[in-house]
Amino acid sequence: MSDLNDLLARFPEAAVLIQQGQIAAVNPMARHYLPQLELGAPVPPWFPPLSETSSRSGSFTAGLSSYDFRLSATEDGLWLTFRPAPSTALTDGQLDGVLRQLRTFLGEFLVESEELSGPDRPALRKSFHRMFRLVDNLDFIRLAGSGGGVPFYPVAMDLAGLCRQLCAEAAPLLHDAGVTLDYQSDLSSLLIPGDPQLLRRLLLELISNTARAAGQQAVRLRLRTQNGGALLTLSGGGIPPSQRQLAAMLQQDTDQLLPMPDSGAGLGLSIARHIAALHRGSLLVDLGQSGPSMILSLPTGPLDPRVSVRSPILQQDGGLSPLLVALSDVLPARLFGMEAPD
Repeated sequence: MSDLNDLLARFPEAAVLIQQGQIAAVNPMARHYLPQLELGAPVPPWFPPLSETSSRSGSFTAGLSSYDFRLSATEDGLWLTFRPAPSTALTDGQLDGVLRQLRTFLGEFLVESEELSGPDRPALRKSFHRMFRLVDNLDFIRLAGSGGGVPFYPVAMDLAGLCRQLCAEAAPLLHDAGVTLDYQSDLSSLLIPGDPQLLRRLLLELISNTARAAGQQAVRLRLRTQNGGALLTLSGGGIPPSQRQLAAMLQQDTDQLLPMPDSGAGLGLSIARHIAALHRGSLLVDLGQSGPSMILSLPTGPLDPRVSVRSPILQQDGGLSPLLVALSDVLPARLFGMEAPD
């Protein structure tokens, strides 16, 4: 049973084992969502209908929260895995209107506020960068769910070179935030089919999420090849997060709990997963003994030998440093002065 408990503790989704209509095992993430679950107790009446012979999926509601679930029949019993169900109260038209107005207001604020550009108001500049990042992430989610999708322009690119360049740019900034960014790889170059702009955004999201986790003093990015593909591992070097902090970092909180301080809006990891899927890759969370690691797997082929030509992407950063925007949740306010880093 200890092996089962160890396995459950490392499983990133909520999981419950049901035997003969009773709760036989509950992992920490399931207790985080539903603390009322007790070992040996009958399954609650609001649980999804059980089936001893067939697997099924759907949704159920507990309190004010709804969950998507999958029920699987095994030799050990019924395994119920679940996660908060995505929901929105906005229509696509309303979301478009909100984003359009937010971008207009941000532009007006940037132009009209003389105090924003002053060196004596770094906290105000940091708040503006964080607000800009939130609007940009929301716009990405909107595009991902639309018919046209997120613009995706894969080319033959050097992933190792991108990682080196990004870490060289971000490491000095993170150092001022008390976080060491360390890049490790034996590869001088690694060609893959990918969109450099999107992959840069994905890596910055993962770095920001890892650095923001409580107790992190070091972020390690490791690139290697495995089974003919590219494997990127991003891990922290601080105190392992609690289950509450882990849920906030994985953006799996519910409306039954108050948000963690500086836990973010819950969009970054969804964006990273979408970018990985566009590249036919995968993004996994490994709950190790020393804390969670993000594992990004990307294919290294096929490479298109032709030279790609594309129209330039319209600049939408409002003249702000993309690096400062991406790491604005992590960096101290004093870095947000008049001059952006090169």
